[in-house]
Amino acid sequence: MTEEEYLRMKNLLNTVIEQQAGFAERHSKAEARMDRNDQAIAALLTLAQMHEQETNKANDQVNRGFDSINSRFEQVAATFQELAKKTAETDERINVLVNVVERYISRS
Repeated sequence: MTEEEYLRMKNLLNTVIEQQAGFAERHSKAEARMDRNDQAIAALLTLAQMHEQETNKANDQVNRGFDSINSRFEQVAATFQELAKKTAETDERINVLVNVVERYISRS
């Protein structure tokens, strides 16, 4: 091997070594970015789970509120039904009284 060939090979090897060092550095930086991304994704997943729990809790409270409102509406409906029944009974009694008074007046 001539000195010229030796220098050429040495230069090629130095170039390959420099490129390998650059690749190693970029690879290390890429791994660090991927680790940060993994941590960020894990944090986002945790936030999403917390959000889901809070949403479920809020939905449960709303549903309990609806159950309470429905129960109250049922009570009000029952009260109105009872009032309607008593009003009908009162109407009946008034009609009987009117009939009695009319008969009494017509006999006089």
